[in-house]
Amino acid sequence: MNPRGDRGAALRVYRPEVPEGYEWAQPVNSSDFEAFRGVPGDDEPDWSTPEMTLLVTDERGKAQRFAHLPWLGSHVLVLRDEAIEAIGPLVAPHGQVLPLRASGARLAVFRPPLLAGALDEQASEVVRFSSGHIMDLRVPVFRPSVVASASAFVLAEMPRGSMYLSGELVDAILATGYSSGTDFRLVFEASDPVD
Repeated sequence: MNPRGDRGAALRVYRPEVPEGYEWAQPVNSSDFEAFRGVPGDDEPDWSTPEMTLLVTDERGKAQRFAHLPWLGSHVLVLRDEAIEAIGPLVAPHGQVLPLRASGARLAVFRPPLLAGALDEQASEVVRFSSGHIMDLRVPVFRPSVVASASAFVLAEMPRGSMYLSGELVDAILATGYSSGTDFRLVFEASDPVD
């Protein structure tokens, strides 16, 4: 979906999605996957600067297209080369932009903070574990008064889930011309940001 086509709503929230045919970023050491699940804090982060590799071919050996935002998962944005300068300053005020190590490319990762009270669980389409914790959020419904001031966040109710981005931030990211490798899907909109 083209986020620019939805300008009529006062509040728009997007989730990153993986497009087909683009490069992915992956930690060289599989134990480093967990480092990307950490939650940014207010203090200096305990960041080990994981070593990454770019997956430039698919499982059949077919070349993948160049990605400025190579996919790692919907919980983070990996920024490559020009995207670090163009998108990094846009997202930095809304979380952490941290360096990564890679051979042949400059990489960084953006991690947004947790946001509590944003999800209207009763109105959302939620799949739960037997424990009652949220396993999947099929159709999120947000409290506009909470998310209206958050440009990027991960739900406190689902800290290992996807990040969400405001329509304004997605518009700014797309305007740079350096968003190849990650799509953004509209998952929520509201005409009145105050509920």
